[in-house]
Amino acid sequence: MAASISFTLNGDKTIYSGNPSARLLDVLRGELGLTGTKCGCKEGECGACAVLIDGKLINSCLVALGSLEGSDVVTIEGYSKTERFAALDKAYASVSAVQCGFCIPAMLLASENLLAANPHPDDDEIRTGISGNLCRCTGYNSIVKAIGIASRDNKCWNEPDHTEKCSVAQHGTTKCSIVSKTLKETLLQLDRSDIRPYAGGTDLMVSKNCEKDNYLFLGNIPEMRQISVDEEFIRFGAACTFSETAAHPLTPAILKEACLQIAAPAIRNAGTLGGNIANGSAKADSALVFMATGSKLRIVSAGSERILPVKEFYLGAGKTALSPGELIAQILMPRYGIDNYYYKKVGARNALAISRTSFAAVLDIQDKIIKNCAVAFGAVTDVIIRFEDIDKMLIGKTIQEAKEIKDAYIAAYNEAIIPRRGRVGAQYRKDICMNLLQDFLSSNGV
Repeated sequence: MAASISFTLNGDKTIYSGNPSARLLDVLRGELGLTGTKCGCKEGECGACAVLIDGKLINSCLVALGSLEGSDVVTIEGYSKTERFAALDKAYASVSAVQCGFCIPAMLLASENLLAANPHPDDDEIRTGISGNLCRCTGYNSIVKAIGIASRDNKCWNEPDHTEKCSVAQHGTTKCSIVSKTLKETLLQLDRSDIRPYAGGTDLMVSKNCEKDNYLFLGNIPEMRQISVDEEFIRFGAACTFSETAAHPLTPAILKEACLQIAAPAIRNAGTLGGNIANGSAKADSALVFMATGSKLRIVSAGSERILPVKEFYLGAGKTALSPGELIAQILMPRYGIDNYYYKKVGARNALAISRTSFAAVLDIQDKIIKNCAVAFGAVTDVIIRFEDIDKMLIGKTIQEAKEIKDAYIAAYNEAIIPRRGRVGAQYRKDICMNLLQDFLSSNGV
């Protein structure tokens, strides 16, 4: 399907006519000659292709052109003309924070993304800010030092973001029929055509067939980008990104912690809650939290709407309860009873780690009685593990009574959990699960 996509590129209005499923990375390098954006892994792992989209760092290998309608894109070629680049360039040179230079264009944009939000970061914050950008020769200490020098010696990050001077491309000029602006329009298109919903693309765009698929771009739908609250639930729009969710004042601590441990800034700025659930993966970090908190999904289609508990959504490896034409519109997380939580993610490295094993649990204690106990394990079997019958052993008990049956409770989980072998061995996964369960209980005095 050909389309005409209008957006701003380095301050200039640009109209792309072609495949809306094409990767931004490939178009920048192959068609527009902007080779400062480097091609590394094409899976969002190395960060070498990162650009700024609407002021946020995002890996261009995970961006389909059709999702850019009305957006403002800045590559290193555009950024290099700014005062902020000059300040970073001077700081990087002063401590020799460059060797081969392959990673540096995106590293500079990651530096900008960090300093624009936090003009005076400490070393830990700097390391977090560049955590999704791999350098294979220079070493990170000099880069961290350079960013610190730039933040101390130049005041330009205290001024408005340089991208504000770039006028955003006019909305409504697209001829692409697969860019939706309302939920109603989206559902009608899903009902009438064979097309795949797309929000963040951090999973879909890794597929080898990504450019052959027709996507329905959901990122501009207001109804799916809102976070609100009612008497019973906090309602998260399915197209809310991890970064937006982590920064929102209504987001509970357990979900905020999980969002901040998902990958690195360039992924969190693009990946969405709904996509993390809809991909059907047992390794999905936010889905684990929604499972442990007893959250529900608002699933809609052109002619119907239903509320489904998250625990009933997963039917097997990569299989979900979504029917053709249906879409996750909102995730409904309970407002109460989730403050006392335990969350751990075990991965190879902090940034971009696919969970080897993950654990989330909630223990609601009222008037010295356990009112609710909910434990969930991720990346252990083909689906997220949640054994409500076992957790019922502790519900209604005092802490002392729970301690007395602790061994039986742990034994029940030890028998029920049968991990599959993956990137790590099954016994390793089993040991982690039992250790985390023990720690959860001990931390609550059980």
